[in-house]
Amino acid sequence: MSSASASRTIKFISKAGTYSAVIMCPAGDVYQEWEGTLNDVTNIYPDFAVTKPVLYFVCTSSRVAEGVATPDNVDFYFNGVKITFSGDTSSGTFAGLFKKVAPSGDNPYYGLQIIGNIAAAAGYAPAIVKMVARISYGTQSDDIQADYTISIQQSTGDAYKVTIAAGDNNNFVITEKGGRCVLKAMAYQAGVELTKNLTYQWHKMGLTDWEPLAGQTAKSLTVSEADIDTYGEYMVKVSRSGEELGFDVQGVMDASDPYDIDPHPSPEDETITEDAGGNGQVTYTPVVVKRGTNTKALNTLFYFVLKDAAGNYLNPGQMLTPSASFTVTRSHCEQAGGDVSLTIVAQD
Repeated sequence: MSSASASRTIKFISKAGTYSAVIMCPAGDVYQEWEGTLNDVTNIYPDFAVTKPVLYFVCTSSRVAEGVATPDNVDFYFNGVKITFSGDTSSGTFAGLFKKVAPSGDNPYYGLQIIGNIAAAAGYAPAIVKMVARISYGTQSDDIQADYTISIQQSTGDAYKVTIAAGDNNNFVITEKGGRCVLKAMAYQAGVELTKNLTYQWHKMGLTDWEPLAGQTAKSLTVSEADIDTYGEYMVKVSRSGEELGFDVQGVMDASDPYDIDPHPSPEDETITEDAGGNGQVTYTPVVVKRGTNTKALNTLFYFVLKDAAGNYLNPGQMLTPSASFTVTRSHCEQAGGDVSLTIVAQD
């Protein structure tokens, strides 16, 4: 659609110039749970040696007309330690746990495939995969990075897990006019997929709240290019016999949209430190540009919606009032207990 919106994640998504990056997994949220004690782990699921999930580095840019930018190369890190490779398979500290994925055929993305269980390597605690890509444009280049947190925790035995997977090969990205992508709801218990007596309700993030999508109660949801403005967020709630099992949220990017938002973050790395001696805020002064150029396309104000990881609003008193800029502060991150996401929507 001929409008513009964008989503930012402060602290774990970095950006330089007009390039933005995010890590996505077409299989849905990547997680592992373990049974037993730290001294005697008896079971780990899902078994990554079987499921082999892939994390893709998706980089978009207003500099290129097609919206998706392919890096020159990508380095991978696991909990801050650079992953080394022998050929395409990880070696050294993380030998046999990962495999590099390079763009080929219909896949335009670099990625990291997990081919072994990583819970032990992460100390049976949440792990962070970081990808740092080198992007060239003209005679200049930038390092763009994105982080992905993998939940690793002790199993509670009967807990349910709901996640949104890609129902096609588009990896949650629409790359052409008239294009679409499919979202598929998945529910698990103890790593086993649930399939019987499930009901679904899909929602879309509106300006101020989640809005139920009338009639969208199937396992899958098709999102078309006309449904979103550059970026859209969708949520599914899964229930069984009237009891809600859980929910998940997934973003969809429309790289075909003629408009894009250059967020103009300051500082450009969009990082807020917990240490009071470090950087304490990130200010955004966005501009709507026509994709493929750096030319300002609209004179408009913006709505800024700040949320924590659970989708709770952190700026309810401000998000209904359009403005030219917005500042995310350390106190926002402290209130959220970690990283926060900022959705920017053009008023016009």
